[in-house]
Amino acid sequence: MNALGPHPWLLSFSYGRALQAAPLKAWGGKEENLEAAQRAFYHRAKLNSAARSGMYMREMEREVVPA
Repeated sequence: MNALGPHPWLLSFSYGRALQAAPLKAWGGKEENLEAAQRAFYHRAKLNSAARSGMYMREMEREVVPA
C-alpha cells in the first residue's frame, strides 16, 4: 500500500507475528537450529522493512540469507 503513495499520512502495520513465525519454525526448539532461526529472523526483518517503505517485492522471499 505504501508503494501506491505518496499519502498525506504514514501507513504502517503490526509485523510482530510475521517476525516470529519463520524463526520459530526454523528453530523448532533445538539448539543446533539457532543459527538458522537467526537467519530467518534477519530475512523477515529485512522484508518487513521493505514492506513498510513500499519497496517489498514478492521475489525478495526467495533471497538467500548468508550464513
